[in-house]
Amino acid sequence: MWALAVVGAVLVGVLQPTDGIVWMPIVLGACTLTAFAIQLGGPTVPGIVGRLAEAVLGSVIILAVASAILVPLTHL
Repeated sequence: MWALAVVGAVLVGVLQPTDGIVWMPIVLGACTLTAFAIQLGGPTVPGIVGRLAEAVLGSVIILAVASAILVPLTHL
């Protein structure tokens, strides 16, 4: 999921640099839904809540850093 967050952040930064802050929550939603799909689509293994929390928290951190980089660029 973290790779999807990185790819999404880079795509937003390249394709929508002025409106990047609007697209970051959409990328986070896509990461969250993908994490749920991966965890629920595979075999049932104990610890799903912990793995989902790690996936979503990692995505939030990555997108927060990307947002911190993009915000100053939007006001140029």
